[in-house]
Amino acid sequence: MRDRDTTPPAPGFWTLASVEGWERCAIQGAKSLLTLFLLTDLLARGHAVVGLAELRMAVGRMTGAQGDIAFASQLYGLYGALTYLVLPLGGWIADRSGRRRTAMYGGALLMALGLFALASRTWALAGLGLLIAGIGLLKGNLAAEVGALRGKAGGDRLFAAYLACLNGGTLLGPLFGGWLALRFGFAAAFVAMAAGMGVAMLLLRTAPRVALPPPAPGEDHRTDWARVVPAILGVTLCFCAYEQLTNMVLVWAEARVDLAVAGVAIPPSWLAAADGLFTIALALLAYRLGPRLARHGREPVPARKLVAGGVAIALAYALLASLSGGAGRIGLGGPIMAVLLLDIGVVLAWPSALAIVNAAAPPARRGLMTGLFYLHGFVAHLAVGQLGTLYPTMDQPHFWLVHAAFALAGAGVALAIPRGQATTTSTPASASA
Repeated sequence: MRDRDTTPPAPGFWTLASVEGWERCAIQGAKSLLTLFLLTDLLARGHAVVGLAELRMAVGRMTGAQGDIAFASQLYGLYGALTYLVLPLGGWIADRSGRRRTAMYGGALLMALGLFALASRTWALAGLGLLIAGIGLLKGNLAAEVGALRGKAGGDRLFAAYLACLNGGTLLGPLFGGWLALRFGFAAAFVAMAAGMGVAMLLLRTAPRVALPPPAPGEDHRTDWARVVPAILGVTLCFCAYEQLTNMVLVWAEARVDLAVAGVAIPPSWLAAADGLFTIALALLAYRLGPRLARHGREPVPARKLVAGGVAIALAYALLASLSGGAGRIGLGGPIMAVLLLDIGVVLAWPSALAIVNAAAPPARRGLMTGLFYLHGFVAHLAVGQLGTLYPTMDQPHFWLVHAAFALAGAGVALAIPRGQATTTSTPASASA
């Protein structure tokens, strides 16, 4: 196995990263359509969806009387949260069975079936259940297998390139899915996304299997919780701030920002698109520059990158707070700079935290630990929704400063990560046919 400066440490990385890109393309595309699909198709036209009436009554009993919009929003939030909550279970299944690649195939197949079920309308609710189960088996285990490919190139740089592929799918899914839904209907969009999962399965078939070397004599098989806990907590606090970008930041932008380029009005959602583009570019830049910094001994350790990421996210919200202090419309330059700072923070924090967790877990628990890492998305989605309820009642500068405080708290927690590498980093995996 060869390990060059700017190439992945084992064959198969880009294939596995492309599988993640297709997975994100399908899931983010479906997620971006879900609320509109419910409001303009299933509920508006009275389609008979198996189990939907019973679910709506159950939700109504817990939350009180509600209209279509409230129910659609609650179902969207429940679906999004569950896609993260099931990840530790999917990792545990693969760890216990010792058949991670089989679990990944099963997850991709379940996701494709779920998308076909959404297209059928009648089985749309069952389709969401299949999607949740499929994501649980595929997403965390895919990241765990990528983490096993790390070598001298460093896990955080590897995951930076992985983040670029992930965001490529996140960007393209809503763009193409939305266009297909507008032009040919929701069913056509869901079928196309299911076909994308077919491509993901074919790519997965071509990826070399990851062969873990036998444990070295005396190797420590314990999880390094002293590194895992602050890494997960730190990235979770950072994402409790960052995820507001696609929620109240867009609401604020529509009301306060002069959204025009060369006299042409642009939708607020394009700020979210800029977020995706910046993240891809910055992640690839980090992947390319990391080896050069390492050669000169200037590359910070992952824990310090996580700290810097929290600080960058806090600076972004401090900038939004300063922009919100006056009256009238704000130029587009300031918000774009805030989005750039947010993305710098994500590119520093997310790959570093995932690399720390992956390195601190023994191979037999890596799927479970990667799933636990992804729970930051579950917590962040719930927190962002609750924080968003404060937006109408707080003055805008203080609202953004609350988010800056979350990010700074994440940076502070990351300072507690012990120096040095976990003992489980000493035996990188290799790819075998």
